Amino acid sequence: MLETRRVFILAMAGVAGFLAAKEGWLFAQYPPTPPPPPQPAETPNPAEMHSNPQAMAAAKRARMQQDEKEFREGVERLYQLSGELREEVQKTATTEVLSVRMVKKTEEIEKLAKLLKNKAKGG
Repeated sequence: MLETRRVFILAMAGVAGFLAAKEGWLFAQYPPTPPPPPQPAETPNPAEMHSNPQAMAAAKRARMQQDEKEFREGVERLYQLSGELREEVQKTATTEVLSVRMVKKTEEIEKLAKLLKNKAKGG
């Protein structure tokens, strides 16, 4: 009786293994298809894009001039903030403790510098 149980359990394990392997082979034959790429948010109309190249060039030039103006204003603000920080550091003995105002001014300078860096890269 013990022998028949063993044979039965081994047979069931073999069948289960065969079924599991067969399922694996089926999935190997049909790999999952990847999802389709997302559609762009705004697709410009090709007829409108090429309808007036002079207007597009003028708009691009105006946008570039605006970006240059903002960049120059940012550089001026950065220069002003760094001058204020320099004056404050010269007035204070920083060997013991830095003031909260100095730390905040430094953080503001850092944020502005990162913004200017991104603008310079064209972002």
